[in-house]
Amino acid sequence: MARVLVAEPFYGGSHKAFLDGLVRHSRHEFELLTLPDAEWRRRMRRGAQELAAAAMAATGTFDLLIVTDMLDLPAFLALTRPRFASTPVLCYFHENQFTYPRLRGTKFNSWFGQINYLSACAADYVAFNSRFHREDFLGALRALARTPNGWLVESLIAGIEARSAVLPVGVELAWLDAHEQSRRPREEPLVLWNHRWEFDKAPAVFARAITVLADEGLAFQVALAGDPGPNPARELMELGHRAPGRIAHSGYAASREAYAELLWNSAIVASTARHEFFGVGMAEALYCGCVPVAPARYNYPALIPREWHERCLFEDEAALVHKLRRLITDPIGETAPGRASAARFAWEKVGEAWDDAIEMMANAPRIADKNASIANMCVNEVCA
Repeated sequence: MARVLVAEPFYGGSHKAFLDGLVRHSRHEFELLTLPDAEWRRRMRRGAQELAAAAMAATGTFDLLIVTDMLDLPAFLALTRPRFASTPVLCYFHENQFTYPRLRGTKFNSWFGQINYLSACAADYVAFNSRFHREDFLGALRALARTPNGWLVESLIAGIEARSAVLPVGVELAWLDAHEQSRRPREEPLVLWNHRWEFDKAPAVFARAITVLADEGLAFQVALAGDPGPNPARELMELGHRAPGRIAHSGYAASREAYAELLWNSAIVASTARHEFFGVGMAEALYCGCVPVAPARYNYPALIPREWHERCLFEDEAALVHKLRRLITDPIGETAPGRASAARFAWEKVGEAWDDAIEMMANAPRIADKNASIANMCVNEVCA
């Protein structure tokens, strides 16, 4: 059994759910250094400084250090030297600041991208929550390296690729089984939105599609779940006025039980996201029998059963309306493929891959040559 220290400066939302699940399902021993979820820019700027003192005060020795993309790893290692000089380090990417969507009119802030890049350079191992994310991140690095006055080094990017792997997040799914009996026959299919109500999920696109279909007189209802957040989209807030009589639920579910009931009673789950590195909400809905409608990009093609791609994945807004219309009027009857696809990411399965990878990394010496061959140390064979 390995003893693992985790430094997470943004302990909230999906980051917290992942870390809690890993600790709960792992055979290894963990000590967590965390800061509450707050303004993410502040956490990326200050997290290493604030967690360094706690790391120095931690007792005993550790076989592995795990940090996430929110931590400035080079600063953390400098502030704690020589404490982790011989400790292997894994940097885990939930998201990255190179390809995360930006508000229209805002520019790329190289500070945060540089933190991600240099953290990946400094880590002995780099893991991403999906194959799409790994390819997306590495592609962004190479593109920037080729720009005039580019500040990234091609050989270091190659080293990141050689030391990188895919370790998906685990999703808590088993608890949903106890709520399957909440499923009730519905006269009209329920279309579920279970994402944040903010710009990167493109809720205005979803609202326009629902309005078009409501104006056509199609029989369906809508459940607007997910976290509205501090800047909820006006289009979702006004959807009840634009599509009167259609909203069966609006707002963050009052409890886990209420959320499970929404999942089991929905026929369709929709996403219009401008980016998706993994898709926990989609996996939960698939597990409960929802048929998805999602962009034919990002991680969705890997998450959604291949035999559903033609019916469920869309390229543009017109195709979104068409796919939704067809699923409402001509539903996919057999939902077992979606449940099986989601079940691949249950913690009971993913936890084993994480445990094996942790054991391998903990038993390997810290890597001196950051451009060493992938065959010598990468966790790809464990979890790709």
